[in-house]
Amino acid sequence: MKSMKLQRLIFIPVIASLLVMAGCSAAPPTVPVENPVIIRQSGGAGANLAECQDRDYLSSMADYIVEGTVTGVESRWNEENTGIYTYSDFTVTAYIKGTPFPTNTIQIVTPGGTVGDITQGVEDQPIFHEGRRVRLYMEKVNDEFTIVCGRFGVEGLEIQAIPAPCALIECLTRQVGR
Repeated sequence: MKSMKLQRLIFIPVIASLLVMAGCSAAPPTVPVENPVIIRQSGGAGANLAECQDRDYLSSMADYIVEGTVTGVESRWNEENTGIYTYSDFTVTAYIKGTPFPTNTIQIVTPGGTVGDITQGVEDQPIFHEGRRVRLYMEKVNDEFTIVCGRFGVEGLEIQAIPAPCALIECLTRQVGR
């Protein structure tokens, strides 16, 4: 009987110690980091100009159509200092087509941009401006996202009023010298 009590007195603390040590050595739970969905643009290569200006064509080609706001734009040199890339951050506010992403943050990487006094322009690239609301037509090819038809796959959602330089009657009056 004494040996059984002795075994319990030794066994229970040993097991408890092992459980505590196992719990302390376990890896902490990983908190998922919401990385943005990356869209890499290389241009509208092979895009048919007439088709790309047709909204129905864009909609049929797109796997995803999202609306949102450009929240940041930054241009910088690549690691080799041979080209400039612009990184535009975008927050999705509505999914028009496609299954919602795990995160509503998208980063669009486009070749070209301005760093200091140097500007590198690349044809058919969309240009994003912070604070603008846009609709993106995106397709997924080989697990990577691109914008359908380059710059044509970006549609501004805000109407930008362009003020007339002068009213017609005012311009005519100036021209005739009255």
